[in-house]
Amino acid sequence: MKISLCTTCMGRAEHLKQTLPRNLADSVDWDRPDAVEFVVLDYNSPDDLVEWITTDPRLRPYLDAGILKFARSGGHTHFRHSHAKNMSHALATGDYLCNVDADNFLGFGFIGYLRAVFARRPNAIVATNRLDSRLNLGVHKGSMGRIALSRANFELLGGYDEGRRFLGWAGEDTDLLIRAVRTFMRPVFIRERRFLRVVQHSDVDRVILTECDNAGAEIAKIESLDGSMMRPIVKYVAGRAVAPRIANRGTPIGVGRVDWPTSGCA
Repeated sequence: MKISLCTTCMGRAEHLKQTLPRNLADSVDWDRPDAVEFVVLDYNSPDDLVEWITTDPRLRPYLDAGILKFARSGGHTHFRHSHAKNMSHALATGDYLCNVDADNFLGFGFIGYLRAVFARRPNAIVATNRLDSRLNLGVHKGSMGRIALSRANFELLGGYDEGRRFLGWAGEDTDLLIRAVRTFMRPVFIRERRFLRVVQHSDVDRVILTECDNAGAEIAKIESLDGSMMRPIVKYVAGRAVAPRIANRGTPIGVGRVDWPTSGCA
């Protein structure tokens, strides 16, 4: 069983500099280097992401071994969550795919946890509990994007919905979870909060590069759908429960040119 950890980054290199080295150290078993891979997609990040990943000596062993794969997709002026995530997942080669936001720490033992879950329930979808208000405060706020499922089931669901209703900050991850459950995939919620620690930062960081008309409205949306207020999230879930189970039907997902910077990865 090979697990791929998929991360997208646009303007969040400072967060990734904190999380990626730790996540690699906590997740890679050098006796089984082919059992896990990290896929990082630079979605035209306007910072020093390329220079850092390709020159940081802490990352070089993982790049040389093909455990860390770094790709770049240029030309984007705004961050489109669903499209970027679909691109990174398409680059992965694992049997199981897990989205890991750039500000997330995996925690030592998380890969073993995923292996145990999928060994027992290969059709499970592992996710953060949206209704657990404890995960929307402090060092856990921002962990709701953690979702893992088999490659086959990700493709069956059509990936993340790239429709216009998911421009800006729009809950595309919750939508994927709802569609999976409606397709009779077994939800497994991550109970160990040590697997869900994040780099603390403002909500402005979450929306500043997204394609939206009103940053204030996007921040309000984050607050309303974070599980701390029940009515908005219940309304959202009810609305998604009648949406198509398969996203992007008849349309290729994650389409776009990808380059591989000189970094030791093939």
